[in-house]
Amino acid sequence: MPSEAQTETEKPPLRTAVFLDDDPDILDAAGLVLTRHGFSLRTAQSPDEARGLLYAETPDVLLLDLNYRRGDTSGEAGLAFLQEQLARTPHLPVVVVTGHSGMSIAIQAMRLGAQDFVVKPWNNERLVASLRAAIDTPPRVPADLPPQDLNLERSERELIKAALGRHQFNISHAAKDLGLTRAALYRRMEKHGL
Repeated sequence: MPSEAQTETEKPPLRTAVFLDDDPDILDAAGLVLTRHGFSLRTAQSPDEARGLLYAETPDVLLLDLNYRRGDTSGEAGLAFLQEQLARTPHLPVVVVTGHSGMSIAIQAMRLGAQDFVVKPWNNERLVASLRAAIDTPPRVPADLPPQDLNLERSERELIKAALGRHQFNISHAAKDLGLTRAALYRRMEKHGL
């Protein structure tokens, strides 16, 4: 019969994760799931609190919500925090957890260096699999890119202008290129004064 010391040494080491999200219920739910799957979870409800955790100890993975104020869906604060952390620790695996920001922001986060994203409300198995894959797959460190404008309104306006230019102002083709209906493109053009 193995001794307690042997049993303890046979257990796989706990993986550490830091999760930045302003919603305590989300953090509690993640804690329940992740502790059952061999993770030690540290939680933060603000970027400053997360910085303190990340400066004290480098975790195996960072889970990152992109909005930290009620009603904010721009993702700008989260993208800025992501860039800051990856500049400090470029090999830190990051999984973005998004709810209100949508897919375009999650994709932008991946372009900046996040390894994956999970949509709220998440599937528990998908969340755990995403974290394990992020830890097991070395992060790709993005090349030095020129600074990007993270203002979504300006970015959307520029994307619309570029699509219109590519298609010689053919609204149908530009809308298809942008993944929009013609009506949606007209509304966005009007919104941006195009």
